[in-house]
Amino acid sequence: MPVVAVIHEAPRPTWSSRRLLEAARARGHRARYVLVQYLSGTVAGGCAVTYRGSCLELDGAIVRAIGRFPSLETLLKRVGVLAHMVDEGVPAVNHPLSLLAARDKYTSLRLLASSGVPVPRTLVTEDPYEALHAIERWGRAVIKPIAGTMGLGSFMVDDVDEAYRVLELIATLRQPIYVQEYVEKKGNRDIRAFVVGDRVVAAAYRVAPSGAWKTNVARGARTEPAPVTPELEELAVRAARSVGLCYAGVDVAETVDGRYVVFEVNAAPLWRGLYEATGVDPAPFIVELLEDMIKGRRDYRDCGLRG
Repeated sequence: MPVVAVIHEAPRPTWSSRRLLEAARARGHRARYVLVQYLSGTVAGGCAVTYRGSCLELDGAIVRAIGRFPSLETLLKRVGVLAHMVDEGVPAVNHPLSLLAARDKYTSLRLLASSGVPVPRTLVTEDPYEALHAIERWGRAVIKPIAGTMGLGSFMVDDVDEAYRVLELIATLRQPIYVQEYVEKKGNRDIRAFVVGDRVVAAAYRVAPSGAWKTNVARGARTEPAPVTPELEELAVRAARSVGLCYAGVDVAETVDGRYVVFEVNAAPLWRGLYEATGVDPAPFIVELLEDMIKGRRDYRDCGLRG
């Protein structure tokens, strides 16, 4: 019986992790829940990767989280050990290097743009005055953490004085500044397209609450089923592949003039809201994709990972 792991940092499995564990067991696998913080690596001697002191023996893994706000050192350790695990022959989705690229909004957006995916005008800088000049040019902008999640810490600004106060605070904290041109969204909503392999298995509109601009479900947005058009599917799959992701949540906005713009690609998307809106559970699709990698029918190049 193949042994597969769902890897996370939460002491107890989240809703999405539970769906993956159940889907793996339903397909005949022995499924384990593994805490990323208890993975260790050994170089030049002994078992390469251990879990709580015992050799980690897996046929495959689904990485759900490497930590929301770890230190740089902790992030490097976790990605390094996961990469070591993959090098030892245990396929993981998503690949740890792709997880790292997706975690960095600047790198992932650059990869999207280089693949021809339409993205908003964006500036990354440590100079608050350069950021302020960009906001003056654009008129309205969103200031985001470069490695944030669920919309936390994002500010929409259309006033230079307000923008200055936010930028001054970020500079005081010695953090990089990530500024993105505000995109007017049709219906004050965006689309979460859930990509697994070469297809979008489901898509949902995320509609911001009245008077709000954030469309994150974690920030109170409601979900509604969205049609998966050929154009949306092609764009979302291309976006995921540009970052080397085998499965991803791609955030797409339809502008008021009918264009698609991709805001970001999430390497470990939650999907409870999408499931409730569409009735589609991505978990069995993700497990099936991992099976293809275990059996050699698919490799990371199929996901767009650069060598």
